[in-house]
Amino acid sequence: MRDRIGDLAALCAALLLVVGSIAVVLFAVRLVQGRLELKPAIGALVGAGVVLGVMRSVPAPRLLGAYSSLVYLVLFFPIVVVVVYAFNAGRQVQIWDGISTKWFAEALRDDSLRTSIGRSLQIAFASALVSVTLGTAAALALGRARRATRMPFDIVMFLTIVVPELVIAIASLVFFSKAGFQLGIVTMFLAHTTFNVSLVTLIVRSRYVSMGSTLEEASADLGAGAVATFRQVTLPRLSPAILAGGLLAFTFSFDDVVISNFTSGAGNQTWPLRILNALKFGLSPEVNATATMMLGVTMFGLGLGLAILRWASRREGGRGLGALAYSDEGGALVALTSDR
Repeated sequence: MRDRIGDLAALCAALLLVVGSIAVVLFAVRLVQGRLELKPAIGALVGAGVVLGVMRSVPAPRLLGAYSSLVYLVLFFPIVVVVVYAFNAGRQVQIWDGISTKWFAEALRDDSLRTSIGRSLQIAFASALVSVTLGTAAALALGRARRATRMPFDIVMFLTIVVPELVIAIASLVFFSKAGFQLGIVTMFLAHTTFNVSLVTLIVRSRYVSMGSTLEEASADLGAGAVATFRQVTLPRLSPAILAGGLLAFTFSFDDVVISNFTSGAGNQTWPLRILNALKFGLSPEVNATATMMLGVTMFGLGLGLAILRWASRREGGRGLGALAYSDEGGALVALTSDR
């Protein structure tokens, strides 16, 4: 009970810290603009006092934990609201009128929505399949390569993931336009696969490097050829990472908005683009239901992929598959998150 009260107090302290910081920042902005007023100055002084008081009275670890909880609350609360109101029986989304699932059925009666869902699944499955094939091949080639050989490819892969998605979308649009491609399903598939190949390569290579070459060498000593060793030794041990990489690639392609918006062309809406365009006409129960269904598919793919990675990591005693981590012979550690 005491710990819960302490956590609640830390959460309130984190909220006061945010409010005080906002007051100080707003006063600084007004000061830069040459607008020196009494009320903002008093608010900034009070805010600065609150910030100093909170930082002195609350331990840093507990304050950081409470601030993180506050950030997650702000990020995920709107998603929870959308999911809850997808089950609202009433037509007006602002008024709760009981629980019902009728809007899911209403949304699925829309032919354009069903077409966009099929298009999204088609692109996502194709992108995941090609990404797994190319990414696994690249992981096998780079996993045991020398650092000088591997470094240029590492730079390209990490740039693909680190560069903002908007930049990739614009670059893809310019390339396809100059190359004479007609924007549509093919261009969306190619643009999605550009990102997904790098993702799968990093996941599979992390697994490939962490499992070592001892069993492969033993298989060769017992007379097995390269193909038999790969089929009976390497591939079964890589299969969790390959499956997880494919699921993540499917998920990232399935719920992509920015790249798809630039490379779809006319009349080729995917499921996320269909929701985005529906919002132009206002929020409706059908939109909430559609967004909830897409969220469910996305969370299922991400959760299954991460569960497979965790299972493989536990089976190997926690070696290698922490998230996406790769330690080369020079001792450098490169960690990568799966958020775009």
